[in-house]
Amino acid sequence: MPLKIVIPSHKRHDRVYAKRIVTDPIICVPKSQEEQYKLCNPDCEIVTHPNDIIGLIPKRNWMAKHFGELFMIDDDVHAVKNLVAEKGEGTVVKDPERVRYIIENLHDIACLLDVHVFGFTARTTPVMYEEQEYLSLSKMITGCSYGVRYNKNVWWNEELRLKEDFWISCYVKYKERRILTDLRYNFAQKSTFVNAGGLSAFRNQEEEKRSILFIKKHFGDSIVMKGKTRNGKDETRQLVEYNITCKYKF
Repeated sequence: MPLKIVIPSHKRHDRVYAKRIVTDPIICVPKSQEEQYKLCNPDCEIVTHPNDIIGLIPKRNWMAKHFGELFMIDDDVHAVKNLVAEKGEGTVVKDPERVRYIIENLHDIACLLDVHVFGFTARTTPVMYEEQEYLSLSKMITGCSYGVRYNKNVWWNEELRLKEDFWISCYVKYKERRILTDLRYNFAQKSTFVNAGGLSAFRNQEEEKRSILFIKKHFGDSIVMKGKTRNGKDETRQLVEYNITCKYKF
């Protein structure tokens, strides 16, 4: 069966940017929003989940069980960047068929290696690419674009509201000792602090802090505190008191 590429969405029926970057995506929304999404996205299949599945993390648990094997792209992802581009070449992969091939190729490798979480790098420019490696079994995925092959270890803790990419990376790495990350491509998303809908209702400094400390409580020294940083752009950016990176101890 072809890999399902699924866009989880919430209250962004007129702003599903991710549908433009890849062929044949499925948009997954609450049942109560089905008609709005169908009206604005007649070119896409709409799959609904029960209205009592509230928030992205419960939605991911539902989608993983429902689809079994899928690749998830956040609705605000608007471009795929090729980090191995030569100087002077464009970095944006503009062909939706090519993007689907990139995703399906990584899924094939995940199946071959029996890896249950696979995704792409958070690095954003070619100067950050390390030529000696293009695939990794020891680096985390980025939360806006990754896939799962459902089994008992694919589980998101629903006490979290944010930072679920750290949770799933650390949890599956702890359980299975490997996740698969393609370091050649980056899926770029719009600022999560200024794009209404999605998780914007939950995303604030206190919730970021609570989620970060919750993850660190579970995974200890593998979660490294980074200190103050900024999220967003220009006059809309917000200071975040705590931020983290991941360096696996296992």
